[in-house]
Amino acid sequence: MRVHKDIKISLDKGNSVILVRLDLSAAFDTVNHDLLLSKLEQRFGITGTALNWFKSYLCSRAQFVSVNQSHSTKRDLT
Repeated sequence: MRVHKDIKISLDKGNSVILVRLDLSAAFDTVNHDLLLSKLEQRFGITGTALNWFKSYLCSRAQFVSVNQSHSTKRDLT
């Protein structure tokens, strides 16, 4: 709702709006994460906050299932 509102306000002011959505849910399942991070930095010049965002998304992840008040054991993702 917030994004929709912000877009509408910008358009009402006569500004151009570009929306980019990323669905990363399974995008990196078969990629070597260290190699990907290295290429993002060295080949594409992604550094700083953007690179740190990818690192935090790819490293030290865990998952669990939650149904009502019951939770499974957390499992580390590789």
